[in-house]
Amino acid sequence: MLSIRFMKAPPTTYVLQFKNGQVRREGPGLSFFYYSPTSTIVTVPLESADVPFAFQESTGDFQSVSIQGQLTYRVSDPKKLSSLLDLSVSPLGVFRSEDYRKLPDRLVHATQTLMRAETQRLSLGEALTKSGSLSASVLVVCPVYNFTEQPASFSPWAGWIRV
Repeated sequence: MLSIRFMKAPPTTYVLQFKNGQVRREGPGLSFFYYSPTSTIVTVPLESADVPFAFQESTGDFQSVSIQGQLTYRVSDPKKLSSLLDLSVSPLGVFRSEDYRKLPDRLVHATQTLMRAETQRLSLGEALTKSGSLSASVLVVCPVYNFTEQPASFSPWAGWIRV
């Protein structure tokens, strides 16, 4: 039986085809035929995604506060993300690993770390009255979550985190 397969991706999915360890073709919304025994297909979703979060933190005067919100992100460098997480798919288009679920968790953990640092500088009264400026200061501190710890650049969409 021939193992020639057809891959067709929507325009919101970035596709990379690897053959012999090298990228053979890449781009958003590709459609192509490939030989499945010698190829690895990696798909990176490009659409924006929402991740709700809620966690408890302590203020500067050791009072507990609940922080709730929603994080919206979009992948801006799919090739870098594909090198950090295993986003390869089977010939049926199903992810081969659970790595695709790690990205939202990592972003929420980064947000929680930044919120903790900002919340611990405030008293309870300041934390309750300055919730808008608290979220703005976190976005100014880390407008882009970057796995490689390189300098971040601000996203053109206010309140969004680009990966």
